[in-house]
Amino acid sequence: MEGISRALMDDECDAGHPEQPTRSPAAKVALALLGVAGLLIALSLATHYGAYRAEVARPGSAQVAAWKAVMRLFDVNSEHNVPSWFSSMLLIGCALVAAILAALTRCPGGRDARYWAALAAVLSLLSLDEAAALHERLGGPAAEVLGPATRGALHFAWVVPGVVLALVVGLAFLRFVLRLPRNTRRLVVAAAALYLAGAAALEAVGGMVLEAQGHRAMYLLVTAAEEGLEMAGAVLLLYAILRLLRLRPEPGGGYLLSTLDLESVHSEAAEQARHVDHRLPIGPFSRR
Repeated sequence: MEGISRALMDDECDAGHPEQPTRSPAAKVALALLGVAGLLIALSLATHYGAYRAEVARPGSAQVAAWKAVMRLFDVNSEHNVPSWFSSMLLIGCALVAAILAALTRCPGGRDARYWAALAAVLSLLSLDEAAALHERLGGPAAEVLGPATRGALHFAWVVPGVVLALVVGLAFLRFVLRLPRNTRRLVVAAAALYLAGAAALEAVGGMVLEAQGHRAMYLLVTAAEEGLEMAGAVLLLYAILRLLRLRPEPGGGYLLSTLDLESVHSEAAEQARHVDHRLPIGPFSRR
């Protein structure tokens, strides 16, 4: 988390404000969300440890039951609790910003509006999956196809179709990502790498650790790292696309929401200097 925080601050300096130590609103939001993510990871590990110590000291007592209840509330490797809700809200927040960018870039000659809309749909599905654990339902069919191969790194067999789907989506969005401004492209690629490293790579490592050691301390650490990387990836993506939005007051009152000219920005100087104003069709942003 600390490395991501430093990267956010460094990126603000690279964006054309080396003499100003103040952070942008997008960076402040991202840093706050990273802090919440770190706190949730810490609470998950702490409550697991507390439940373990209580079980050792007083097996079957009310104290153990209380610790386990709190543990389930903050366990990052469980569903329908605070961390899963937070992760789902992060992804739906990214989807909302992508939908706004789709609306702002839907103009004559605009070619990327459909990509932003598609990205919003993909992120919404990921948010739903985070809340309902839909990906786990792929495990059964994948295990039947893979057969005896579902051991070790493929203990969680859904990783195979998950990686295939990720590659298909990545190829579908490749040209769109390459057209993004350089800083934004770098952040989006880093966000995707972090998210996939947690969702796929560490999930595979977790399968190996689970088979070798069972549901013990090392497995808890791996799953905590897995969820932490997924959260960090979502936060970084949210930061990357929030940087493309501009909210400015209008002389007659109200605010104007605009975005960079994403169709013609090809350099860092252009990214800083060129804007195109598109009004949202609804809401207070275009009110006079």
